[in-house]
Amino acid sequence: MRAYEFITEELKFRPEQLGPMTGMRRYDGLDNSNPYHMWRFLVAAAGQPTAPGQKPLDKEGPIGQKMSTLAYSSADAEILAATAKAMGQKSTEISSQDSTEPDFVQKVSPVKGFKGYPR
Repeated sequence: MRAYEFITEELKFRPEQLGPMTGMRRYDGLDNSNPYHMWRFLVAAAGQPTAPGQKPLDKEGPIGQKMSTLAYSSADAEILAATAKAMGQKSTEISSQDSTEPDFVQKVSPVKGFKGYPR
């Protein structure tokens, strides 16, 4: 390999590079340096084809490019609030501390109780 092959950048793939990459596409609206966009894209791909009338999936979602945290306990919430205050950061609540499962979720364990694990 000559130095100019890795020092200079080409705007097109050479035939020997492009040959094995069948069906390759570029998505100009999705930044390659952001893995979240690729994740959202592939989540949308898993749901294709969409049902008639289904809204398009927003590439950013409710979090987008912003850092997010989850507080599993009140102690976690206090630590995160104190940290945000110390760093002068404001946060937006996306979901409340109350955890509720949808009606279709099995809420009763199918495991029969036993000594040390009463039901």
